[in-house]
Amino acid sequence: MNSLKYKGFIGSVNFSEADGVFFGKIEGIDGLVNFEGASIKELTNAFHKAVDDYLLFCEDNGIKPKKSYTGTLNIRISPATHNSIADFAAAEGISINTFIRKALEKAVEDPAKVMEPSSNSYKTIEEKSEELKEPAATYGSKDITEFWIPSEDVPLAKALAKKMGWEFLVNFPKAGLEMALDDIREGRVKEYDSVEQMMKEIEEEDE
Repeated sequence: MNSLKYKGFIGSVNFSEADGVFFGKIEGIDGLVNFEGASIKELTNAFHKAVDDYLLFCEDNGIKPKKSYTGTLNIRISPATHNSIADFAAAEGISINTFIRKALEKAVEDPAKVMEPSSNSYKTIEEKSEELKEPAATYGSKDITEFWIPSEDVPLAKALAKKMGWEFLVNFPKAGLEMALDDIREGRVKEYDSVEQMMKEIEEEDE
C-alpha cells in the first residue's frame, strides 16, 4: 500500500480513475478522517491538514491522539520457537511472515487464550485459601509460632491453617483475676493466714 507520513501518522494513497482524484484516510486511529486531491501535491497538503485538524480536535475535546502504526514489527524469539514456526509454515505451504500474521490475528481476536492471568489480579484471601491443596500426611514440622490476630479474623486463620496442615490453637488473653486463680491452682502463689505471718517469713528468709 502506498502511503504518506506526517507527524507520526500514516495516510493511505489511492486513485479513483472514475473521478480523476487521489484519496486516502488516516490509518490506525479511532474514527474516520478522509482527504483527497487532484494531484500528489494536493493530496499531500490535504493529508497534512487532515492530521492537523485531527490533533486540534483531540486537544479541544481532551482526547489522547492515537498515532498510526506502520504494520512492521520486529520481535525477538528463541531459536527453537523460530525453528518450530518455520516447520509449521512449511507444512501449511505458507511463508513464515504469513504464519506469524495469521497467529497474531487470531490472538488479537481472543487474547484470553494466549495471555497468562495477571500476577497482581485481585483475589480475596478467602478465594486464595480455597486454591491451596490439601497437605500430605507428612507435611509440616513441630515448630510452634505464636502470633496475635484480631478476633474477627480467627475463622479465616483457622481455614488457612487447615489448608496448610497446621494445628491452630486459640488462646484468648485472660483477665487478671483468672490469671491469679490459675497461679493459686498451680501452686505459684503461697497463702498466709495473716500479714504478720507473711512479714515474719520474709524477714527470716532475709537473715
